[in-house]
Amino acid sequence: MFTYSDMQNLSSLQNLDTPALEAAKLIDDEILIHLRSLDRSISISDLKEIYTKKIQNILEKVYPNLRHLSSIFWSRSIEDPIVTEEVLAALILRFLLGLESSVELEEILGDFKSARLKSLTNILNRIIASNELKSFNISAFLLFTDFKYPNTLSSEIVFWSILSMETEAKIRKFDEYFDDFMEFLSNNSTFIEYMKDLCRLNEDDFKNALVTALKEIILVEKKHLEWYGVDGFTSYNRRIYIKLFNTAYPQINKAAIFYVLLHELCHYFRRISCLTWEDSRNCSTPETTIDNIPHSETGNIFEVQFFGRRHKFLNQRTCDFLLTSTEKLSQQDYSVRFASINKTRGKIFVPLMRGANIDNKEIVVKLSGCLISKHRGYNN
Repeated sequence: MFTYSDMQNLSSLQNLDTPALEAAKLIDDEILIHLRSLDRSISISDLKEIYTKKIQNILEKVYPNLRHLSSIFWSRSIEDPIVTEEVLAALILRFLLGLESSVELEEILGDFKSARLKSLTNILNRIIASNELKSFNISAFLLFTDFKYPNTLSSEIVFWSILSMETEAKIRKFDEYFDDFMEFLSNNSTFIEYMKDLCRLNEDDFKNALVTALKEIILVEKKHLEWYGVDGFTSYNRRIYIKLFNTAYPQINKAAIFYVLLHELCHYFRRISCLTWEDSRNCSTPETTIDNIPHSETGNIFEVQFFGRRHKFLNQRTCDFLLTSTEKLSQQDYSVRFASINKTRGKIFVPLMRGANIDNKEIVVKLSGCLISKHRGYNN
């Protein structure tokens, strides 16, 4: 994603010359541009054979120059400033190695062609030029280049195609919600205790980490995260991005943001001990079985345990309950109550996702989930 203020940064990159950008230009010329003019009659087997060789040839040319820079990036502290040459090398190598190892190469190439993805160089320039959205762009691109999740591949390729053009995202800080969220947590101490258990921090360190997380949250214009099909994302270097719910009803917007934020804070605190980008990428959640169903995504586990299930929407009564309830309920009782209140959408609702209908008696926020959950197939 890309903001208006990043445009000046982009213009300063016109003469940037790094081994990674040279590799990106090679990918553009040998793969992406070539795909657009490819004869449609070519067989799938021939397509795979042709481009497997092209990918291998490019890797042979660029790997020696990019390997060391990429290794430095992955071993760098997530608290350090991002070094352009290193991150570009890591992104390019992940892209090429992901393609080379994918068993779905022909499908990936077909999606590249359908989405008219023609310039990896432009995408990388925009990632580097971005400021507040840079952590999102880097981490989301690294997830994308796993190329292991065909169910989300088409939408991700379209997203990056859009990013390669001048499509600007509007963003805001979390400041207007900060005090309300801290009060909300003070009224729901079981949420806090759960997150403390995730990170094993003492009281002072936990509070400092929480305040740091909240002050760095970026609220992103609704349509941009919807293009990716998600409500929130926590980057590998622990920056949280939340969709800016923008109905005409402030309390509904706030409840939706807080609901998504609770999920993302679980990712944040799960990674709190990670020192490097490599640590964070490899950070996993032990599998937890709830009602005979295994779960291995930390935000989803929290939702099921505290809200009864992974909800596809929040109705108005549920939003009121989430924001105003001060009852000292056990985790189990809270979960049952929340799920019961949010059992149905009601007759009339206000949707926040594409393709839904609008009416006027009850308000409902439809949720699309976390980028990690969606990407790894947990949003069923």
